[in-house]
Amino acid sequence: MTDHHHPHYPVEAPFVDDGPAQGPPEALVLDIGDGIGALVLYADESCLGREIDLTPVGAPRSHHLHTMIRRRRAVGREFIAGVYPEVVEGIYTVWGIDGLPMGEVTIVGGHVSEFRSGDCRTHGVHLSA
Repeated sequence: MTDHHHPHYPVEAPFVDDGPAQGPPEALVLDIGDGIGALVLYADESCLGREIDLTPVGAPRSHHLHTMIRRRRAVGREFIAGVYPEVVEGIYTVWGIDGLPMGEVTIVGGHVSEFRSGDCRTHGVHLSA
């Protein structure tokens, strides 16, 4: 039998997001207008509790915006998404949890853009602004 020498790190407990499963739809305030848009990033349930980074195309990842993927309620439906409520218009790289770019999204002032990130690792699909 051989000894193995490497550190054993504690296993992080999975994020549990229990709500909002009941009650009225959530209220989100989006600060959009001239030169400022917003982004809704839809994700699979496996992404709950993860933070997804957004950087201007070409900028280092250290210059990022981020948001947590959460369970959200709207009128008549529930969905899983991260919301960036105030983003300067431009083209942004959306970073996966594996550290690789999932794709790019265009933010237009006065509009809400959408991005489908799947499992937060695969190539997303940009929807219209």
